[in-house]
Amino acid sequence: MNNQQVLKFNGTHIRNIHHLAHLIDMCKDKYLVFEFEDNYVAVLEREASNSASLCILKDYGIPSERSADLREPYVDPIDDTQALDQGFGDSPVSNLEIGFDGLVWA
Repeated sequence: MNNQQVLKFNGTHIRNIHHLAHLIDMCKDKYLVFEFEDNYVAVLEREASNSASLCILKDYGIPSERSADLREPYVDPIDDTQALDQGFGDSPVSNLEIGFDGLVWA
Protein backbone atom coordinates (compact mmCIF):
# COMPACT_ATOMS: atom_id res chain seq x y z
CA MET A 1 0.00 0.00 0.00
CA ASN A 2 1.50 3.32 -1.06
CA ASN A 3 0.25 6.67 -2.28
CA GLN A 4 -3.19 6.01 -0.81
CA GLN A 5 -5.53 8.75 0.36
CA VAL A 6 -7.62 8.42 3.51
CA LEU A 7 -11.17 8.93 2.26
CA LYS A 8 -13.18 8.15 5.39
CA PHE A 9 -12.67 7.65 9.08
CA ASN A 10 -15.34 5.56 10.84
CA GLY A 11 -17.69 6.27 7.94
CA THR A 12 -17.14 10.06 7.87
CA HIS A 13 -15.64 11.69 4.76
CA ILE A 14 -12.35 13.40 5.57
CA ARG A 15 -12.14 17.09 4.64
CA ASN A 16 -8.48 17.67 5.53
CA ILE A 17 -5.80 16.43 7.90
CA HIS A 18 -7.01 18.72 10.72
CA HIS A 19 -10.51 17.23 10.35
CA LEU A 20 -9.03 13.72 10.56
CA ALA A 21 -7.08 14.59 13.72
CA HIS A 22 -10.28 15.99 15.26
CA LEU A 23 -12.30 12.88 14.40
CA ILE A 24 -9.64 10.62 15.90
CA ASP A 25 -9.50 12.73 19.08
CA MET A 26 -13.29 12.64 19.47
CA CYS A 27 -13.63 8.93 18.72
CA LYS A 28 -14.98 6.79 21.55
CA ASP A 29 -15.57 3.68 19.41
CA LYS A 30 -13.68 0.48 20.10
CA TYR A 31 -12.11 0.54 16.62
CA LEU A 32 -10.54 3.16 14.37
CA VAL A 33 -11.60 2.39 10.79
CA PHE A 34 -9.64 4.12 8.03
CA GLU A 35 -11.00 3.75 4.49
CA PHE A 36 -8.55 4.39 1.66
CA GLU A 37 -8.70 4.47 -2.11
CA ASP A 38 -9.03 1.18 -3.95
CA ASN A 39 -11.32 -0.21 -1.21
CA TYR A 40 -8.42 -0.68 1.21
CA VAL A 41 -9.50 -0.60 4.87
CA ALA A 42 -7.31 -0.46 7.98
CA VAL A 43 -8.90 -1.23 11.36
CA LEU A 44 -7.07 -0.51 14.60
CA GLU A 45 -8.21 -1.10 18.15
CA ARG A 46 -8.45 2.42 19.62
CA GLU A 47 -7.01 1.73 23.08
CA ALA A 48 -4.18 -0.44 21.75
CA SER A 49 -3.23 2.15 19.12
CA ASN A 50 -3.20 4.93 21.74
CA SER A 51 -0.89 2.88 23.96
CA ALA A 52 1.36 1.97 21.05
CA SER A 53 1.54 5.60 19.92
CA LEU A 54 2.76 6.72 23.34
CA CYS A 55 5.45 4.01 23.34
CA ILE A 56 6.58 4.86 19.81
CA LEU A 57 6.85 8.57 20.63
CA LYS A 58 8.91 7.80 23.73
CA ASP A 59 11.13 5.14 22.12
CA TYR A 60 12.05 7.36 19.18
CA GLY A 61 12.28 10.65 21.07
CA ILE A 62 9.43 12.29 19.19
CA PRO A 63 8.33 15.27 21.29
CA SER A 64 4.72 15.44 20.13
CA GLU A 65 2.24 13.30 18.25
CA ARG A 66 1.34 16.17 15.92
CA SER A 67 2.32 19.66 14.91
CA ALA A 68 1.07 22.69 16.86
CA ASP A 69 -1.50 23.66 14.23
CA LEU A 70 -3.17 20.25 14.53
CA ARG A 71 -3.33 20.56 18.32
CA GLU A 72 -5.52 23.66 17.98
CA PRO A 73 -9.30 23.14 18.19
CA TYR A 74 -10.84 22.14 14.87
CA VAL A 75 -13.30 24.61 13.35
CA ASP A 76 -15.51 23.17 10.62
CA PRO A 77 -15.21 25.53 7.62
CA ILE A 78 -18.29 24.07 5.93
CA ASP A 79 -21.78 24.87 7.14
CA ASP A 80 -23.53 21.69 8.35
CA THR A 81 -26.38 22.25 5.87
CA GLN A 82 -23.98 22.27 2.93
CA ALA A 83 -23.39 18.79 1.52
CA LEU A 84 -20.00 17.52 0.49
CA ASP A 85 -20.30 16.86 -3.22
CA GLN A 86 -16.73 15.87 -3.78
CA GLY A 87 -15.71 12.24 -3.66
CA PHE A 88 -12.61 12.98 -1.60
CA GLY A 89 -13.81 15.95 0.49
CA ASP A 90 -12.10 19.33 0.28
CA SER A 91 -8.52 18.20 0.68
CA PRO A 92 -7.99 14.48 1.12
CA VAL A 93 -5.30 13.25 3.43
CA SER A 94 -2.58 11.66 1.38
CA ASN A 95 1.06 10.89 1.76
CA LEU A 96 1.71 14.32 0.24
CA GLU A 97 1.19 15.48 3.83
CA ILE A 98 4.15 13.42 4.99
CA GLY A 99 7.13 15.60 5.71
CA PHE A 100 10.52 15.12 4.11
CA ASP A 101 11.68 13.40 7.27
CA GLY A 102 9.04 10.71 6.72
CA LEU A 103 6.81 11.53 9.67
CA VAL A 104 3.06 11.74 9.25
CA TRP A 105 1.73 14.99 10.67
CA ALA A 106 -1.46 13.58 12.14
